[in-house]
Amino acid sequence: MIVSNRRLLAVACCSSVGCYTGLPDNTADSAGSDCTTGGDVIVASAEDPTSDQAPPPGRVPPSGADGATSGGDEPSPAGDTGGVPEDPPEEAYPVDEEGCHVIYAQDILPTFELTIHPAVWDQLQYEWNTGHIYEDVEGYDIKPYHSVAEFRYGDTVITNASIRLRGNATHWYPIPEDKMQFQIGFHVQDPEGNFMGLRRMALDAATGNKHFLRERLGFWVMRQVGLRAPCANNARLVVNGEYYGIFTNTEKIDEVFLTRTMEDPTGDLWKRNGWELKTNEDIATEERLDEMLEADTHEALGEYLDFEQALLLWATEAVIPNSDGFWAGGLNGYYYDDPHRGKFMLLPWDLDGCFERFDDGSGGAFPDDPDPVTWERLTSHGRPFYDLALEDPDHFDLYIDYIDQVVHQHYQPADMVVLVDEWSAQIEQAVLEDTNKPWSNDRYYEDVDKLREFVVDRYEFLEEWLECWQNGGENDTSGHCED
Repeated sequence: MIVSNRRLLAVACCSSVGCYTGLPDNTADSAGSDCTTGGDVIVASAEDPTSDQAPPPGRVPPSGADGATSGGDEPSPAGDTGGVPEDPPEEAYPVDEEGCHVIYAQDILPTFELTIHPAVWDQLQYEWNTGHIYEDVEGYDIKPYHSVAEFRYGDTVITNASIRLRGNATHWYPIPEDKMQFQIGFHVQDPEGNFMGLRRMALDAATGNKHFLRERLGFWVMRQVGLRAPCANNARLVVNGEYYGIFTNTEKIDEVFLTRTMEDPTGDLWKRNGWELKTNEDIATEERLDEMLEADTHEALGEYLDFEQALLLWATEAVIPNSDGFWAGGLNGYYYDDPHRGKFMLLPWDLDGCFERFDDGSGGAFPDDPDPVTWERLTSHGRPFYDLALEDPDHFDLYIDYIDQVVHQHYQPADMVVLVDEWSAQIEQAVLEDTNKPWSNDRYYEDVDKLREFVVDRYEFLEEWLECWQNGGENDTSGHCED
């Protein structure tokens, strides 16, 4: 099936993986599969497919759930459609037993095949190698979209998808010392374009995440807690007939995510990094966001922020722990101005800095056992909402209770180690065949072992840490428990 635009919904849909007939087999295709096999051959346009954006001076482009209950809130009727696609069809795409889009189901390892004009591929590599130079050039986009001749998944082919780099350019290393990360956009050339209902796909391969499981496991824990968190698994990528590598395949937080997870998906969505508005761009104002940011008392902040939802998310981030999120003073995350609640809620994003990322010993920048209350990253961007919330004794106590709830009801090391083993077995061959990953196969196995060990060690530390609070300990005013 070749689709050039419009809604790609001509597939059999239902609520489980097993009865969705549009998917390929769970086993991955061979690494050398041809991008055009099984469908019409797509010939790239002879026109220059690269971005029209002029390079800056000196740049020479290459040639040619939430709240107090662990199960989440009960749904209520959605409001107006606002900035999301109008009248999204019920069950517009298949979902797995967890409610995730089936492309993120835990029992599959999808293979996505791209046919990309060589000039586009050269341009992507050039942008990756030089992104850190131009990331602070005002008005210059270091991650522009480029045309993809063909996006293929099984027998589904899309001929007007686009691709761009993703991630923080500060941490990009020149190829081959690093591996590019991508976002696929199906909405760029056609506002109605999508892949099985998805407008965007994120393929992550952060250098520190050498076993490719941090985000997958971290988001799994968050969803078990009842938080509105993205779904994620792993995926293989084939470019122009050659296997490029394995990635974390993560659901984007966008209009489709809001429609899937929110009672009312029409609110304003703000990305914390730069406070970038991601929905309702034509009608939203910054008034409510500014008022929340200006709040300097617990009472004033409570008018805008859903404290209980935020406390539960902070507690979960502290447990896993997440070095780049809200709890740590990082910038990874979103704020959703939820019309249903009448307040902002926090949405987690980009968890590739959790779990065994903390391995610097007791005195390092990322200590083995960061304190769930007091630890904050050395390069913190501040966490004023967290500080104001914990100034209130009742909310401080609730935060400790939430940590206890997450640890004892959802962070179960035996179950998590089983998942690590299952997922590692699922992706092992794809990792070993990935010659673009800038680390050895031995290091891959070492980090899988480190993840298993950290999951267990973190639980044991938190059990001991909670004993003080549960046995009559009190806050010593600095956030430490005092017997």
